[in-house]
Amino acid sequence: MSNLIIVESPTKARTLSRFLENDYVITATMGHIRDLPEKKLGIEINEIQNSKLKDQNNNELLKTYNFIPQYQIIGGRKASVKELKEKASHVEKVILATDPDREGEAIAWHVNSILTKSGKLRRIVFHEITEAAIKEALLHPREIDMMLVDAQQARRILDRLVGYKLSPLLWNKLNKRWLSAGRVQSVAVRLIVDREREIEAFKSIEFWQIDAKLSKNIPKSEESFSARLIKIGEKRAEIKNKEEADGIYLKLKTAIYKVINLESKEMKRYPSAPFTTSTMQQAASNRLGWSAKRTIKAAQSLYEEGYITYHRTDSTNIAIEAISSAREFIGMAYGNNYLPVQPKIYKTKSKVAQEAHEAIRPTRMVMLAHQDFTQFSTTQEEQFKLKLIPETVGRDGQMLYSLIWRRFLSSQMNEAVFEQTNVDIEADTVSEKMFFRAVGERLKFNGWLVLFGKVHKSEEEIENENEELINNIPKLNPQEILRLIELLPRQKFTQPPARFTEATLIKILEERGIGRPSTYAPIISTIQDRKYVEKIEKKFHPTDLGKTVNDFLVKHFPLIFDINFTAKLEDELDDVANGQLNWKSVVSEFYSPFIKKIDQVFKEAEKVKVDLGTTDEKCPQCGNTLAIRLSKYGKFLACSTFPDCKFTKNLIEKAGIKCPKCNGEMIVKKTRMGKQFYGCENYPTCTFAAWKKEDIK
Repeated sequence: MSNLIIVESPTKARTLSRFLENDYVITATMGHIRDLPEKKLGIEINEIQNSKLKDQNNNELLKTYNFIPQYQIIGGRKASVKELKEKASHVEKVILATDPDREGEAIAWHVNSILTKSGKLRRIVFHEITEAAIKEALLHPREIDMMLVDAQQARRILDRLVGYKLSPLLWNKLNKRWLSAGRVQSVAVRLIVDREREIEAFKSIEFWQIDAKLSKNIPKSEESFSARLIKIGEKRAEIKNKEEADGIYLKLKTAIYKVINLESKEMKRYPSAPFTTSTMQQAASNRLGWSAKRTIKAAQSLYEEGYITYHRTDSTNIAIEAISSAREFIGMAYGNNYLPVQPKIYKTKSKVAQEAHEAIRPTRMVMLAHQDFTQFSTTQEEQFKLKLIPETVGRDGQMLYSLIWRRFLSSQMNEAVFEQTNVDIEADTVSEKMFFRAVGERLKFNGWLVLFGKVHKSEEEIENENEELINNIPKLNPQEILRLIELLPRQKFTQPPARFTEATLIKILEERGIGRPSTYAPIISTIQDRKYVEKIEKKFHPTDLGKTVNDFLVKHFPLIFDINFTAKLEDELDDVANGQLNWKSVVSEFYSPFIKKIDQVFKEAEKVKVDLGTTDEKCPQCGNTLAIRLSKYGKFLACSTFPDCKFTKNLIEKAGIKCPKCNGEMIVKKTRMGKQFYGCENYPTCTFAAWKKEDIK
């Protein structure tokens, strides 16, 4: 063999081997091979003499530092490194083909540092694992991009400094030696805690809506539609309570309903841009109910098998060749009326789309002769089971690929066209006139919606669904008298802000510039693993511990855990990747005020207790009250006199609902993976269980 190609995973190695001749041997590092040590800081920090910088208030001189990371081979990778060295010693060239982002560049650099084969090592980059892309990359090898490596090093070192310096502080002040804190994760927890407090402070206000079910005033007319009361006289309809609603209801029962205005206009719904990492995770959460971690795992497999382009990206760019392929496919499968005159180009919203050159898309658009692409089931489950790729990728792979395939193809199709009709209706009561409005919508041309078989809502529409009445309105004429079928008064209450789901949390993290494509899934997993938040019925709730840790950090480190400051630091890491900033300067500017504040808080801050409350239960050993305590494994009950009495027992949290099968108490339980559900207290005699309270009937 004359050439050795090094990638991260065996799957990627197998896919590459399908495209290359026998003079290439491909091997995998199995991920990172070097990292900072596990059980110590692993960073040599030296103060730079006679060099100072000003703090954020520009009024105090701070020290500057040099940082030397002490990398070492990861424990389980020593055999892999030995094998890499052995293989590299017998080849003419070593080609580093790790992923095309900062993480991949850093892995390539670590491999290069271990092999130290001067002149033999080259770096290649590709954003899809196809024969054309691999062979093109091999024609254009380059040196390792140290700007990308430095950006990754800066992030790793910043996170290590925060974790290793803050954790002992939390152990000391909260008296729990298993606590830890993260630079970006703590800001995510802050968003969830702040939202929870908005919800707690929210005061709901009662209001009423009145809808009228109407039809044409002809015998046996079955074409009914609904209209909503919008004005009473010249004023907006604001009904505050039941008494007001009842009074208006009585007037409307005997009113004469007449069409006073008809307005029709053409509305267009445009397709969304192809997926970025965050929009893919949001769509998988909203449509498939997946976690970000599950989505990334499926996407990683699809990428390494060669089915999609690189899946960690904040770019919406698409290669010209891919657009041409999609347009050809659309013309053949659906007809030219679905094909725009010009290709659709989407502007990337990200400030710095550095992670990859393209959006996530299929690597090829194949025409499957046996597949009728215009026929789709209307059920959500079947919507994403379309077998566009082999079953070997598994059910998750097939469903995610179908989502990516549809999103990409629809992004290059013509918009859907609707005719929207607004009907204004006068209700002439004995004492005054009231006004209703009905909105109708008729699909004239399905355009990109042909891929979904039904009216397809964007992720924004799913998150902000309202109760706007959309009807199939019969043909009406101005001044036409209508027949009242039914009046429907409804009591409503203003709603607090919604708790974050995985989709909405990722969306706000991206909007606020917190984290980057590769970090969203780890952020969400970490804050749950640390028991700072918990997911209940797909919504994030901060735990008592999460609130306490958040309040402590925000009180004593208001700048470091400020959302805007965290976003600014992300921008600086982007500047490092672009060669505009030195990574050690960025870390030093953060570390200097941070370490000073750590020392101050250690000396001055008081200890904080996580108050979880007590119970009415008595300790069976000493008769004192049992209190709720917390460990890294979750809540439990312990004697309030601990350490004098060491009695403990499991905490059973009642759901306040009876089991529909045996009338026992339903209690809150968790799966091995930490997902909450509701189970009967009489298990295993009674096996009834449900994921949601509303499913317990």
